[in-house]
Amino acid sequence: MSFQRPKMSTSATPGASASPENSSRKRKQAYNVASLGTDLVANVAEASDILAPLKAACRATKSIIDVIQAIDDNQEEWSDLVQRLEEYMSAIQDQIDLFEDYPAEDRAVDKAFSQPLIRYVEFLESLYTTAVNHRGEQSRGSRGAFTAISKTRLDAGMIHKLNLDIEDRHRQFMEALTVFTALRIQAIERNTKATKSKVGTILTDVDANAILQLPMAAFVASSVHGTCMQGTRESVLQTIMYWAEDDSREKPIFWLCDIAGSGKSTVAMSVAETWRAEGALGGQFFFSMASSEASNTEKFCSTMARDLVHHIPSLAPHVAEAVKHGPSVMRSSLGEQFRTLIIGPLRHRKEPVILLIDALDECKSPSQRKELPDTLAMATQESKNLKVFITSRPDSIIESVLQPLSIKSKLEDRLHDVNHHDTISDIALYVHQSLEGVLPHNKRQRLVQKANGLFIWASTACRMLTSETMLSPPEDIYDRLISMDQVGAIDDVYDLVFERMDSQYHAVMCEMLALLLAAFEPLTVDDLDDLLRHSKVRGRTEALVKNLGSVLAKDVGSNLIQFRHPTLVEYLRRCSIVPVFGRRTKLYLNLANAHGQTASWCFKHLMSRTGLKFNICQIESSFYLNREIPNLSAKVTRFISKRLQYASSHWLLHLVRADEKWQCKLEKELRQITQVPHILHWMEVLSVIGGVPRAIGGLRAVSRCSKLEEQIKSGITDIQRFMMAFSVPIQDSVPHIYISALPFTPTKSKLRNEGLTEYVNTLSVTRGLEERYPGLPSSLKGHESNVTCVAFSPDSSRVISGSEDNTVRLWDAETGQPLGEPLRGHSSRVNAVTCSPDGSRIASGSSDCTIRIWGAESGQPLGEPFRGDRLRGHNSWVNSVTFSPDGSRIVSGSRDCTIRLWDAATGQSLATPFRGHSNSVNTIAFSPDGSRIVSGSNDCTIRLWDAKTGQSLGKPFQGHSRRVSMVAFSPDGSQTASSSDDSTIRLWNAQPCEQLGEPLRGHIEWVRAVAFSPDGSRIVSGSVDYTVRLWNAKNGQPLGEPLRGHTQWVNAVAFSPDGSRIVSGSSDWTIRLWDTETGQPLGKPLRGHSSWINAVAFSPDGSKIVSGSNDKTIRTWDVSSNANLNILERDVRDFGRSDPTENVTNTALGSLVPGFEECTLLHDGWVQSSGNYLFWVPPDNRHGLQYPDFLLTMPTAVPLRATRLDFTRFQCGDSWTNVRRDSNP
Repeated sequence: MSFQRPKMSTSATPGASASPENSSRKRKQAYNVASLGTDLVANVAEASDILAPLKAACRATKSIIDVIQAIDDNQEEWSDLVQRLEEYMSAIQDQIDLFEDYPAEDRAVDKAFSQPLIRYVEFLESLYTTAVNHRGEQSRGSRGAFTAISKTRLDAGMIHKLNLDIEDRHRQFMEALTVFTALRIQAIERNTKATKSKVGTILTDVDANAILQLPMAAFVASSVHGTCMQGTRESVLQTIMYWAEDDSREKPIFWLCDIAGSGKSTVAMSVAETWRAEGALGGQFFFSMASSEASNTEKFCSTMARDLVHHIPSLAPHVAEAVKHGPSVMRSSLGEQFRTLIIGPLRHRKEPVILLIDALDECKSPSQRKELPDTLAMATQESKNLKVFITSRPDSIIESVLQPLSIKSKLEDRLHDVNHHDTISDIALYVHQSLEGVLPHNKRQRLVQKANGLFIWASTACRMLTSETMLSPPEDIYDRLISMDQVGAIDDVYDLVFERMDSQYHAVMCEMLALLLAAFEPLTVDDLDDLLRHSKVRGRTEALVKNLGSVLAKDVGSNLIQFRHPTLVEYLRRCSIVPVFGRRTKLYLNLANAHGQTASWCFKHLMSRTGLKFNICQIESSFYLNREIPNLSAKVTRFISKRLQYASSHWLLHLVRADEKWQCKLEKELRQITQVPHILHWMEVLSVIGGVPRAIGGLRAVSRCSKLEEQIKSGITDIQRFMMAFSVPIQDSVPHIYISALPFTPTKSKLRNEGLTEYVNTLSVTRGLEERYPGLPSSLKGHESNVTCVAFSPDSSRVISGSEDNTVRLWDAETGQPLGEPLRGHSSRVNAVTCSPDGSRIASGSSDCTIRIWGAESGQPLGEPFRGDRLRGHNSWVNSVTFSPDGSRIVSGSRDCTIRLWDAATGQSLATPFRGHSNSVNTIAFSPDGSRIVSGSNDCTIRLWDAKTGQSLGKPFQGHSRRVSMVAFSPDGSQTASSSDDSTIRLWNAQPCEQLGEPLRGHIEWVRAVAFSPDGSRIVSGSVDYTVRLWNAKNGQPLGEPLRGHTQWVNAVAFSPDGSRIVSGSSDWTIRLWDTETGQPLGKPLRGHSSWINAVAFSPDGSKIVSGSNDKTIRTWDVSSNANLNILERDVRDFGRSDPTENVTNTALGSLVPGFEECTLLHDGWVQSSGNYLFWVPPDNRHGLQYPDFLLTMPTAVPLRATRLDFTRFQCGDSWTNVRRDSNP
């Protein structure tokens, strides 16, 4: 089987060809252009006929060919490029010939659909410029040694890369064209009774837009990866091809696993080309840690779906149908996205389809590295014609999922293992061909031996030796390579690469590399040059890329700078940790300084003349949401530059990661950007690029920067609260930032007062506004049944709750607002929730016998649940779960009498079940050092376990006469405490395992809860006898009298982080605070719940308390004020104990807005009239709009408040831009 690069198909669209004479005449007309006009792309962008971009592409291609034919050097390579361009131009002309026979109305295409076609024309313009510049440089001749370093001619390798780039861009161009044609033809076939023009236009607009709006990861694999050199890797490629052609379906997954630099991506590129030529390739995704889009799975499924449409056009209508039926699919879990966008459409195809996933280990999220292979394994079982080819480095997380699967073939350590003769032979062939004429045969052979089977070592060394920008002769570089101590040590090669740079430019090089490494997205050559000028770094990007061509690459089409290999990214990150002294050539990259420089650059572009502005995308009407504007993506491309998008998305995080010197230096810019109107204009950009959630997190992080002035931090917090409170209108519609959000902002908000001075012509809320954002809401409502458990995140920013409604919920601890939708997946009540020590993951245990892991940021399930049918899991209720102190493991206790230990990243069971209890395990805890686990059971015993082996440590602790309700370790791990339904607390020595003294007696009923103080000196307990008690942890003696005040059972107790206070929650519906030293109550009971309180917890910073209740709510309480207690009591019991927004459905409001009949309040807060969106109403004001004559005396701090609106100056629809003060409505 041959593995040469197959020629691409030159025509993907069925249909009759035009006559040769007619075709020739049309081509002559299309070629009648000598050069590219400066308005070429602009004219294409304004056109609505599919012929416009096609003819423009032909004209541009002809101009490029004309220029190339005048170039003298590298004739053979240029000839190949010309041949490729001529083939592509012929294919495009075939499409022109076909479409010119269509009526004009059948060729109609909207701007959003034409964007991929326009981008191809833009790329051709860029390629034309490259060719013209090269011809100009060639004609001017040499300019001296050092200038030549930055002005070197295009060598054969660069021309080859141009071939790859044009192939990739042409593929994307033809993909969009294929979608247009396939959908139009299918529409006509399905609707033979309708007129062709009407049916074709409607279905093309809807279906094509549905497909093209699926986001794609922008990483272009061909910019950094090539295919295997002819004659190499033949054995490995043949093994893969045998797998691909095997129809047995026993092994639908192929996993190529090898070390970094062994050539896995090159093999992947080669097999992809073969499968593409054979029609078997369905899609490909190349992960890359150097790209923000290609280092996670957020766009994985949508990119694969777009690839399906390109490679298999017959699936286009099925992909479009999937998107239309599930418009919110991209907010679903990865598994649901894959089922909807990939598996569903594949059911309409019988032939085999192969998906290719390269460098899975470069997915940065451990949970996603587990979730994706889980999903792919599921998919191959559900779709019998699907095969998956995966490459990765050895990775424990990927290994844990793929290793046990019987459905996969695995080729491990095959590409670099020197025991395989063909591995050495392949590298030898590569080195000898690359260095022919550069080094003699014997020296080339020594380099082969030095590579020791590592392809990245060989390829980097060869690029160094053949670089025309190196001042040193090849022999000197060869000597250094041979003198390295270790064979195959890629870090040594990278050291040598940077050492060869002229020492006088070493500092500049380090600054430039730091900027590239600090960037959250790859930068273009122009971007980095602009950033260098702004930062006063005297460097040139082209010179850097050319001098470091062995490790850096520039994508010719996009001009993006790419790191050639992930091992380089890892090397540079190590160089950014701490300077290494004593070695002059060793790099040190100051990332904190680079982040400061980039933050400053972001501010420059935000505030520049071409930066932020009012109505930046020129949106005509406020009646439509962003997603309903058909050409919005085209507007974003046209009006918001890539630099402005980057600055808007990332300035906050660059500022946070800068050092304190930079943060103080940029206070003036920070103060400016956070003022009206700039801050509102910034929100416009976020609205259309989907950047609101990231911005809210960035604002929170900036507000915690200790060196910033308090006034600035207060303003940042005000903006954060605004964006959280009004995230719906801000994300849904740009105009409603001004029309809906500003008018409903609290009256003493700085943003409101500045904003409504500038934007005055909007609705006015004359009644129903609060003065300030609430410090904390009195209750967090959303659960539909009893709240069983609550917890804080380690940074105190989130509250996690579990409920009998089978869901877990996340809440913002500062505002009380729900973070996303409920976390659904359990099929029975949630009994326990816990957060990982780093705050990135949440674990929950349920009566459905499973443990689930969730992403704390995304709220998405991470992989499949830990369950019995997959990982030898529990077979009864899970009562308790907790993370180990280092976050690497999870322990769970169950009614099945066992404790189980799990790998927190993979879900893999780490040991056999811990057996010993003879009844339900109610409670578990890790020791502070993570080495031991303690458990308490209904069998009246406590057991201690080795956390690594699961072996029982000694005999069970016996002494209780009834069930053990709770266990806890002392902070130093030397003791454990247990509470029981026998009315006692017992203390136990953890090593050796023995009871310490007599039981702690004093309670007269069940003891429901027990906890150690942070210093380990005290124990607190809560009982069914209505009391809280304090005990000396050393001798077990009671400290003072019982803490009395509750009138029902005490179900939960906790110490504050500083040990000065105790909180207790009771069945009397109240929470009480107590002084630890005196035992006296602090303030009045905290009232608000309307049923039993099951759980209480202090935030890690001690400023807040969270409580969960059978009234279905979570409540947060602020306890950080100087007055000891600042209770935010907005007690809804006085108003019927109900949330007035709970059952709001669509409600008729009559002629609420003058000039609009039949206004309706939708369940999500939007007010509509005849399908037009008029404005959005916050939850607390909706009841007042429904019942305008009710509760007029209610205070504005309750959800039942009266709401009055004045529409005298209200501007909406086509006149919404008159909202500004200087407009004349």
